[in-house]
Amino acid sequence: MPLPAINRLPLRKERDRLTREGKSFHTRHFTLVTAPIPVIPISSSLRGGKADVAISLHQVPRFSILLSKKTARLAVDRNQIKRVTSALLAELHSQFPSADYLVIPKRSVLNTPHSDLLSDLSSLLPKLK
Repeated sequence: MPLPAINRLPLRKERDRLTREGKSFHTRHFTLVTAPIPVIPISSSLRGGKADVAISLHQVPRFSILLSKKTARLAVDRNQIKRVTSALLAELHSQFPSADYLVIPKRSVLNTPHSDLLSDLSSLLPKLK
């Protein structure tokens, strides 16, 4: 099951911000980089000269999956790893706090049962809150 469109993060536009502002968490099968949701400042001229206010763009967690050829040389393997990771995130996305996430799966995702991967990824949830 793919990730809902509202929970997808465009990696081309956001990768630099995630690596610059993000904080990394590691598990046996995944590396997760999390960064706060970007905010847009509202000019004080619109508010009659009072203090500036910032509005966040999104209120849902957004995910992007990054997988290199170094991790899995064959495209078939890379696509399988992405599909498995996307299905895991689709199951757990409602439990993640609102932020932007870069998920970097490891090759071991191919040979690990779904239940083990699910428990591995959900073990990060207490660290994120």
